Amino acid sequence: MRITIAHRFDFRDGRDSIGRDLIQPRAWDAARDLPGPFGLPESRAEWERLARQPELERRAADVVAVIRRLGARSLCSHGVGTGSLEFNVNRLAPDVTLTCTDYAPRATERLQRLFVEAQVIAHDLAVDEPPRADLHLMHRIDTELDTSSWKLVFARFFEPILVVPTLLLDLGRMLKELALRVVRPRATRAGWFRTEDAFRALWTDSHSDEVVTVGGQRSFLLLPLAQ
Repeated sequence: MRITIAHRFDFRDGRDSIGRDLIQPRAWDAARDLPGPFGLPESRAEWERLARQPELERRAADVVAVIRRLGARSLCSHGVGTGSLEFNVNRLAPDVTLTCTDYAPRATERLQRLFVEAQVIAHDLAVDEPPRADLHLMHRIDTELDTSSWKLVFARFFEPILVVPTLLLDLGRMLKELALRVVRPRATRAGWFRTEDAFRALWTDSHSDEVVTVGGQRSFLLLPLAQ
């Protein structure tokens, strides 16, 4: 079934700095200043320490396996946030030219200082033309855009794309989202969650897909229909 629902996230004490809607550059900059999973450290040593997680290393190994299978020499990862996954990809495949993009200006500038091995650029996926790369990575950014915006984005890509969803919506997750609205009415709007059918419908006009596994999670390798 094609179901898309609004997602909420409870930032608790950080809610006042982020605001009512996470899906904007200013709010993501605020989130990067908070401790926790969204935070981006100031020091290279702390950034590396947080990035060296077994789960991220497993995901990175699966991404590199796709890179090797396609014979890609360059990778562009979109909406990288903290750049933790990309740090591990670079460790495993330092020969691959790596571009990282994000649209939160202060966080992008900070990551430029931390992640000197990669080209880190300010880029808005919703409006800017994609940088050139042999393979594009969209890792857990599917919540960021609505359905019509995603369809326009995918139509602009003419190289393979590896898409790793934040999650694929099921009944249990839908019930949790509804409960959060009751228990935490001030929770911040944080985009959209989709069932697998709704998710795959985002690119059916422009790409075919192959199911792959990234870090034990069901993911999708997209190939442009024009190829």
